[in-house]
Amino acid sequence: MSHTSHAPAAQPTPPLRIDLAGCTDKAGVLARIATALHFPEWFGHNWDALSDCLCDLSWLPAAAYRLEFLHADVLRATAPETFATLCEILDEAGDFWRAEGVGFGHTFIPALPEAPSGAPR
Repeated sequence: MSHTSHAPAAQPTPPLRIDLAGCTDKAGVLARIATALHFPEWFGHNWDALSDCLCDLSWLPAAAYRLEFLHADVLRATAPETFATLCEILDEAGDFWRAEGVGFGHTFIPALPEAPSGAPR
């Protein structure tokens, strides 16, 4: 009788959550991302610097990266060009990491509708 041992499954990397509640402009988005992802001091708070940091992440080593953006609906509505640029940079970072053999993805999680007053949560 042969026994095969299986290595334990690798623990999934927890998602990195970026709360964009109340963000209505580029500066706010960049600041929230920099804080949530612990960007280094050299982060320049512009789109090129965001791209550079997202394609580095040496200070956050992981087998894969999953960014979850919460409450992005206000940004999408009030600053559609900013939202589109953010999406483009995230897609480019995903392409970079996939070429390196590292998973990288992002998702936008909308705000949940408010529960009626007195309703259980």
